Amino acid sequence: MRKIEKQLGDYLWYCGKVRRMSEVTMHTKRNVLERFVRVAGIEDLAELTNEVFNKWVAYETTRGACARSVNTYNSVVIAMVKYYRGTGMQIPLNIALVGRLKEERNTRRFYTASEVEYVVASADFDTGLMIQIMFETGMRIAELTRLRVVNFEGRRVRFVGKGRKLREVYISEGTLQKLNEYIKKYGIRNYIWSVFEGRVTLNGEAPTINTIRKRMKEAFLQAGFLDFYPHALRHSFATDLQVRGATVAEIKEMLGHENIATTERYLHGFDGRMGELFDKYR
Repeated sequence: MRKIEKQLGDYLWYCGKVRRMSEVTMHTKRNVLERFVRVAGIEDLAELTNEVFNKWVAYETTRGACARSVNTYNSVVIAMVKYYRGTGMQIPLNIALVGRLKEERNTRRFYTASEVEYVVASADFDTGLMIQIMFETGMRIAELTRLRVVNFEGRRVRFVGKGRKLREVYISEGTLQKLNEYIKKYGIRNYIWSVFEGRVTLNGEAPTINTIRKRMKEAFLQAGFLDFYPHALRHSFATDLQVRGATVAEIKEMLGHENIATTERYLHGFDGRMGELFDKYR
């Protein structure tokens, strides 16, 4: 085992056992840091320079990660650097020179219920089920990826989400029927997506977030929607609730947000209707 691999393992142990980070957060950290260790090609974290870090950024950009994702991945690596500096390790990386990539605002932030229905109908059964669950519950993609059979009690789905917050959401009867069909077909016992397109994942673990993201993106592209990103389904969930008459306070609870200001950024029910609203109320 290389020294940097042991350093990674020790840091993940600290995050999980001492900081008690959620399973979703740990899954993300592990995937990002294991990829970083592989790409960086150094034997010891003490060898991490800005040149090596820039190589990592270039790799993530080349493989198609958006600026927002790259910035997130960078923050995960920098958190590990700060941890080891706190232990007294000398690491030459100058964090002040690690700039944030400019994040372009997505022109499309949500999909209507009929558009999602169209995508689901044109996708393969497994991918369509994933999309359907995300749209009906407002889950984040990391939460969807780590779902297990035990998280489901009929239509109710209970899981630990962002910030180690216990969340409760519900799926429709139609989606529950599809889910039961999927579980029975593949004999799923633990992670819901441990069998994907008929193939069992390594050791029956959950697939990577990138695997799920890629399948969803392909489904939306096939249906004619460009520039899809999974979090748009969370925006779609919130906006659909708004269109159906839910209050901001109700939507806040269903999204699991701490404050209404965050929720308001997810609402697009009035997009394209400003002229109509002015004519009605002014």
